[in-house]
Amino acid sequence: MGEFVATLLTILKVEDGLNSELGDFIKVRAAIEDRKLKNDDIVAVFNIQGTTSYQVFFLDEDTEVDEIKEKLDKLNVRLNYDSEEALKRYINARRGRNERC
Repeated sequence: MGEFVATLLTILKVEDGLNSELGDFIKVRAAIEDRKLKNDDIVAVFNIQGTTSYQVFFLDEDTEVDEIKEKLDKLNVRLNYDSEEALKRYINARRGRNERC
């Protein structure tokens, strides 16, 4: 079986995600991480291309793109280039860095 590819679907607040079809995926990730959901937490949601699977990752202040890539790698999933660049821009902007990619 080949490698799967993850595409960034959206970045949103938990509150908004719980009120959408993504709510169950957010709840599953929170349970995996033994994390209490907070409405203002931010999550990145990825679609695994060719499947109906979604992967959710919490974007905390100290979250690095490489951490997400490592978690995806354990699932035999590669983050596509455009999604990686968009995620980097979001994380840098959130930290007050204005790096252009």
